[in-house]
Amino acid sequence: MKYLIILLFSILSFSGLGALNNLHPPFNEEVNADSLKIWEKLNIKCDAKINDLLAQQAEQAKKSGTTSGYRLQLYFGSGENAHNKALKIKTEFLAVNPEVKAYLLFKSPDFIVRVGNWRTKSEALKMRKSLTIRFPNAFIVADDIVLPELNNHTN
Repeated sequence: MKYLIILLFSILSFSGLGALNNLHPPFNEEVNADSLKIWEKLNIKCDAKINDLLAQQAEQAKKSGTTSGYRLQLYFGSGENAHNKALKIKTEFLAVNPEVKAYLLFKSPDFIVRVGNWRTKSEALKMRKSLTIRFPNAFIVADDIVLPELNNHTN
């Protein structure tokens, strides 16, 4: 009886997993280059003004090439050696993480070093955790980030 129950439970589990695979639509090889208008494909009932605002935001993001996101700030300082120290920190970061973009900003009279282009705070948090030993004072800031390149998957 015990084995029958275990067998029945196993069969139901595997059939449930098969049903989960059918929930996802098949992969479409033609990728829409304009992924910013994903809301138009969703069946969400809302005021038409919200759709207009989303379209305006998408159009502005296209024009500027940026969108809202997060970066890590590694340095902020002013004074005689601030520029040299900022360059040193940027170079030190890029030596360890060459795949992550680093930015040296000057907002009078301060030099700022920020790194990364993350859409979510959790992505930035993962990077911050990996940098805590080398850059213990790094913190997450909301910033306009460069839009990521869209990959068209065609075979």
